Amino acid sequence: MRSKEKIKSIIPPAFVKCLFTLFIIFSAIGISYADSMMSPLLLHKNQKYTVKSETIRVVTAYNVGDPRQTDDTPCIAANGEDICSALAKGEVRCAANFVPLGSHLYVDKIGVCLVTDRMNRRYRNRVDIAMEKDEYHKARRFGRQKLQVKILDNNLTKN
Repeated sequence: MRSKEKIKSIIPPAFVKCLFTLFIIFSAIGISYADSMMSPLLLHKNQKYTVKSETIRVVTAYNVGDPRQTDDTPCIAANGEDICSALAKGEVRCAANFVPLGSHLYVDKIGVCLVTDRMNRRYRNRVDIAMEKDEYHKARRFGRQKLQVKILDNNLTKN
């Protein structure tokens, strides 16, 4: 008998098939376990955020307090917050329709912003960064960009 024939006679094909199936199952279990253990984390200004999802979105900017760019209450956001005073304190606010009010988004080039306002409903998948009224030229220069946007979990913990 040749050596290949000896190996075939020693290890039956059903056994090999069973081992292969077990290997595939255990690999899948290991991958799913690793995915659950490696949830993406984002650290920003001593805050930890869990990233729920991320995608490329169109990001624009608008000037809060400018009645030409807002409704008849230019400093009041959809959630009732005075955005003008929040921006004056250096906080970052934005408008988005694809997440609930109060959600946190991480926008490349901007950082973490709190969603406090809404956009016209035709802009379902955009993010609009709030800028102060006197930053009109800065908002125009920002223009319309396609940037990475991460939806963050609202369960924040101090670092």
